Amino acid sequence: MKNLNDKILEKLTNILNLPILIYFWSEWCEICKISKNIISDIEIKFKNKIKIIKINIDYNYYTIEKFAIKNIPTIIIILNKKIIIKKQGLFDREFFKKLIKKIL
Repeated sequence: MKNLNDKILEKLTNILNLPILIYFWSEWCEICKISKNIISDIEIKFKNKIKIIKINIDYNYYTIEKFAIKNIPTIIIILNKKIIIKKQGLFDREFFKKLIKKIL
């Protein structure tokens, strides 16, 4: 799971044909520390089927505004350059597995 900046994220959303899961987080967020491990597990399970990108809200203001992020952790899934899911809060592994299988 890579930490990316605004410009790289914009390029990736334009060139990738895979679903993209964007995970918005911050180091000061306690819930983010829990969900970060879940996101890492999902990345391993669905490698080459979905691209997972970590965005630290403290350093990527353009992306935060673009996606109207108000709370963290928040996930957004983009498919074919369109947002298909935007959810905030803590989710368990089963939620992500079902969600990604549904998309694929």
